[in-house]
Amino acid sequence: MALVDRTAGLLVTAAPGTGSTALREALLARPGVEEVPAAGEVRRHGVDVKHGTVGELVAAGLLPADHGLRVVTTTRNPFDFYVAEHERTRTRWVHELRDPSSWVHQTPGAVDRIVDAVTTDFGAWVTAAIGRDATPRRINEGHVREADVVLRMEHLERDLRELVGLELAVPPTNVTDRGRAYWRSYDVTTRRLVETAHAADLERFAYRF
Repeated sequence: MALVDRTAGLLVTAAPGTGSTALREALLARPGVEEVPAAGEVRRHGVDVKHGTVGELVAAGLLPADHGLRVVTTTRNPFDFYVAEHERTRTRWVHELRDPSSWVHQTPGAVDRIVDAVTTDFGAWVTAAIGRDATPRRINEGHVREADVVLRMEHLERDLRELVGLELAVPPTNVTDRGRAYWRSYDVTTRRLVETAHAADLERFAYRF
Protein backbone atom coordinates (compact mmCIF):
# COMPACT_ATOMS: atom_id res chain seq x y z
CA MET A 1 0.00 0.00 0.00
CA ALA A 2 0.95 3.63 -0.14
CA LEU A 3 1.11 5.78 2.97
CA VAL A 4 -0.39 9.25 2.80
CA ASP A 5 1.13 11.82 5.13
CA ARG A 6 -0.71 15.04 4.34
CA THR A 7 1.01 16.98 7.10
CA ALA A 8 4.37 16.37 5.43
CA GLY A 9 2.86 16.34 1.92
CA LEU A 10 4.12 12.84 1.19
CA LEU A 11 2.91 9.74 -0.61
CA VAL A 12 5.20 6.83 0.31
CA THR A 13 5.24 3.55 -1.62
CA ALA A 14 6.62 0.24 -0.35
CA ALA A 15 9.30 -1.06 -2.72
CA PRO A 16 9.93 -4.76 -1.93
CA GLY A 17 13.16 -5.74 -0.21
CA THR A 18 14.35 -2.19 0.49
CA GLY A 19 13.43 -1.48 4.11
CA SER A 20 9.92 -0.37 3.24
CA THR A 21 8.34 -2.32 6.12
CA ALA A 22 10.51 -0.52 8.67
CA LEU A 23 9.77 2.84 7.05
CA ARG A 24 6.05 2.06 6.97
CA GLU A 25 5.95 1.23 10.69
CA ALA A 26 7.88 4.38 11.58
CA LEU A 27 5.59 6.59 9.47
CA LEU A 28 2.40 5.01 10.84
CA ALA A 29 3.44 6.25 14.28
CA ARG A 30 2.98 9.81 13.01
CA PRO A 31 -0.43 11.39 13.61
CA GLY A 32 -2.79 11.36 10.64
CA VAL A 33 -0.82 8.99 8.38
CA GLU A 34 -3.16 6.74 6.41
CA GLU A 35 -2.76 3.52 4.41
CA VAL A 36 -4.12 3.47 0.87
CA PRO A 37 -5.77 1.06 0.48
CA ALA A 38 -6.29 -0.11 4.05
CA ALA A 39 -4.33 -3.18 5.13
CA GLY A 40 -5.89 -6.63 5.26
CA GLU A 41 -5.81 -7.81 1.65
CA VAL A 42 -3.11 -9.19 -0.61
CA ARG A 43 -4.46 -7.96 -3.95
CA ARG A 44 -7.19 -5.55 -4.94
CA HIS A 45 -8.25 -4.85 -8.52
CA GLY A 46 -5.20 -6.84 -9.63
CA VAL A 47 -2.79 -4.64 -7.65
CA ASP A 48 -0.36 -5.86 -4.99
CA VAL A 49 -1.86 -4.01 -2.02
CA LYS A 50 1.39 -3.77 -0.06
CA HIS A 51 3.85 -3.10 -2.87
CA GLY A 52 1.79 -1.40 -5.57
CA THR A 53 3.23 1.64 -7.30
CA VAL A 54 1.40 4.96 -7.38
CA GLY A 55 0.69 4.43 -11.06
CA GLU A 56 -0.88 1.04 -10.37
CA LEU A 57 -2.95 2.36 -7.47
CA VAL A 58 -4.20 5.30 -9.56
CA ALA A 59 -5.09 3.02 -12.49
CA ALA A 60 -7.05 0.77 -10.12
CA GLY A 61 -8.99 3.74 -8.74
CA LEU A 62 -7.41 3.41 -5.30
CA LEU A 63 -5.70 6.82 -5.47
CA PRO A 64 -6.69 10.03 -7.25
CA ALA A 65 -4.41 11.04 -10.10
CA ASP A 66 -4.32 14.62 -8.78
CA HIS A 67 -3.18 13.67 -5.26
CA GLY A 68 -0.75 16.62 -5.20
CA LEU A 69 1.74 14.85 -2.93
CA ARG A 70 5.47 14.28 -3.22
CA VAL A 71 6.10 10.60 -4.02
CA VAL A 72 8.74 8.88 -1.90
CA THR A 73 10.09 5.33 -2.12
CA THR A 74 13.15 3.31 -1.11
CA THR A 75 15.99 1.46 -2.79
CA ARG A 76 18.93 -0.74 -1.81
CA ASN A 77 22.45 -1.62 -2.89
CA PRO A 78 21.83 -4.07 -5.77
CA PHE A 79 24.61 -6.42 -4.66
CA ASP A 80 23.04 -6.75 -1.22
CA PHE A 81 19.49 -6.85 -2.61
CA TYR A 82 20.02 -10.01 -4.64
CA VAL A 83 21.71 -11.92 -1.82
CA ALA A 84 18.96 -10.96 0.62
CA GLU A 85 16.24 -11.82 -1.90
CA HIS A 86 17.71 -15.25 -2.54
CA GLU A 87 18.15 -15.96 1.16
CA ARG A 88 14.77 -14.78 2.40
CA THR A 89 12.97 -16.62 -0.38
CA ARG A 90 14.69 -19.86 0.61
CA THR A 91 14.35 -19.46 4.37
CA ARG A 92 11.16 -17.41 4.90
CA TRP A 93 8.87 -17.43 1.88
CA VAL A 94 9.29 -21.17 1.31
CA HIS A 95 7.27 -21.85 4.48
CA GLU A 96 4.35 -19.91 3.00
CA LEU A 97 3.87 -22.70 0.45
CA ARG A 98 2.15 -24.80 3.11
CA ASP A 99 -0.59 -22.21 3.60
CA PRO A 100 -3.17 -22.23 0.76
CA SER A 101 -4.38 -18.77 1.84
CA SER A 102 -0.88 -17.24 1.80
CA TRP A 103 0.03 -14.31 -0.42
CA VAL A 104 2.37 -16.58 -2.39
CA HIS A 105 -0.63 -18.40 -3.84
CA GLN A 106 -2.37 -15.13 -4.71
CA THR A 107 0.61 -13.41 -6.33
CA PRO A 108 1.34 -14.39 -9.95
CA GLY A 109 4.74 -16.05 -10.32
CA ALA A 110 5.53 -16.16 -6.59
CA VAL A 111 5.48 -19.95 -6.27
CA ASP A 112 7.80 -20.36 -9.26
CA ARG A 113 10.21 -17.78 -7.83
CA ILE A 114 10.32 -19.63 -4.51
CA VAL A 115 10.97 -22.97 -6.19
CA ASP A 116 13.74 -21.44 -8.29
CA ALA A 117 15.46 -19.99 -5.22
CA VAL A 118 15.21 -23.21 -3.23
CA THR A 119 16.51 -25.43 -6.03
CA THR A 120 19.29 -23.17 -7.36
CA ASP A 121 22.48 -21.87 -5.75
CA PHE A 122 23.04 -18.13 -5.65
CA GLY A 123 25.31 -17.88 -8.68
CA ALA A 124 22.91 -19.66 -11.01
CA TRP A 125 19.90 -17.94 -9.48
CA VAL A 126 21.20 -14.38 -9.85
CA THR A 127 22.39 -15.14 -13.40
CA ALA A 128 18.90 -16.31 -14.31
CA ALA A 129 17.29 -13.34 -12.52
CA ILE A 130 19.39 -10.78 -14.41
CA GLY A 131 20.07 -12.66 -17.65
CA ARG A 132 23.46 -13.37 -19.14
CA ASP A 133 23.19 -10.32 -21.38
CA ALA A 134 22.84 -8.10 -18.27
CA THR A 135 20.18 -5.86 -19.83
CA PRO A 136 20.04 -2.54 -17.89
CA ARG A 137 17.49 -2.55 -15.08
CA ARG A 138 16.72 -0.91 -11.74
CA ILE A 139 15.88 -2.29 -8.32
CA ASN A 140 12.07 -1.92 -8.22
CA GLU A 141 12.12 0.18 -11.37
CA GLY A 142 8.44 1.14 -11.29
CA HIS A 143 8.69 2.56 -7.79
CA VAL A 144 11.92 4.44 -8.48
CA ARG A 145 10.86 5.83 -11.85
CA GLU A 146 7.74 7.55 -10.49
CA ALA A 147 9.28 8.82 -7.24
CA ASP A 148 10.24 12.42 -6.54
CA VAL A 149 12.50 11.24 -3.72
CA VAL A 150 14.28 7.89 -3.35
CA LEU A 151 15.62 6.96 0.08
CA ARG A 152 18.48 4.49 0.45
CA MET A 153 17.70 1.62 2.81
CA GLU A 154 21.20 1.83 4.27
CA HIS A 155 20.68 5.51 5.22
CA LEU A 156 16.93 5.83 5.82
CA GLU A 157 17.08 8.19 8.78
CA ARG A 158 19.70 10.43 7.19
CA ASP A 159 17.95 10.55 3.82
CA LEU A 160 14.60 11.26 5.49
CA ARG A 161 16.19 14.20 7.27
CA GLU A 162 18.19 15.56 4.33
CA LEU A 163 15.85 14.82 1.41
CA VAL A 164 12.40 14.95 3.00
CA GLY A 165 12.88 17.12 6.07
CA LEU A 166 11.62 14.53 8.59
CA GLU A 167 13.40 13.62 11.81
CA LEU A 168 12.22 10.05 12.26
CA ALA A 169 13.70 6.98 13.93
CA VAL A 170 13.44 3.89 11.70
CA PRO A 171 14.32 0.73 13.66
CA PRO A 172 15.22 -2.30 11.49
CA THR A 173 12.29 -4.60 10.69
CA ASN A 174 12.15 -7.96 8.86
CA VAL A 175 15.94 -8.08 8.60
CA THR A 176 17.17 -11.08 6.61
CA ASP A 177 19.25 -13.33 8.85
CA ARG A 178 22.28 -14.64 7.01
CA GLY A 179 25.62 -15.92 8.12
CA ARG A 180 28.04 -13.99 5.95
CA ALA A 181 28.58 -10.65 4.24
CA TYR A 182 26.82 -10.28 0.88
CA TRP A 183 29.99 -9.87 -1.16
CA ARG A 184 31.12 -13.40 -0.27
CA SER A 185 28.27 -14.78 -2.37
CA TYR A 186 29.66 -13.34 -5.61
CA ASP A 187 32.31 -14.49 -8.02
CA VAL A 188 33.84 -12.36 -10.77
CA THR A 189 31.14 -13.26 -13.30
CA THR A 190 28.12 -12.53 -11.11
CA ARG A 191 29.69 -9.34 -9.80
CA ARG A 192 30.14 -8.08 -13.36
CA LEU A 193 26.55 -9.03 -14.20
CA VAL A 194 25.22 -6.83 -11.41
CA GLU A 195 27.66 -4.01 -12.19
CA THR A 196 26.53 -3.97 -15.82
CA ALA A 197 22.80 -4.42 -15.30
CA HIS A 198 22.58 -1.95 -12.41
CA ALA A 199 25.06 0.67 -13.55
CA ALA A 200 22.37 3.38 -13.20
CA ASP A 201 21.56 2.39 -9.60
CA LEU A 202 25.22 2.24 -8.65
CA GLU A 203 25.93 5.67 -10.10
CA ARG A 204 22.80 7.50 -8.94
CA PHE A 205 22.87 6.26 -5.36
CA ALA A 206 26.66 6.01 -4.92
CA TYR A 207 26.60 2.27 -4.25
CA ARG A 208 29.68 0.08 -4.42
CA PHE A 209 30.39 -3.64 -4.23
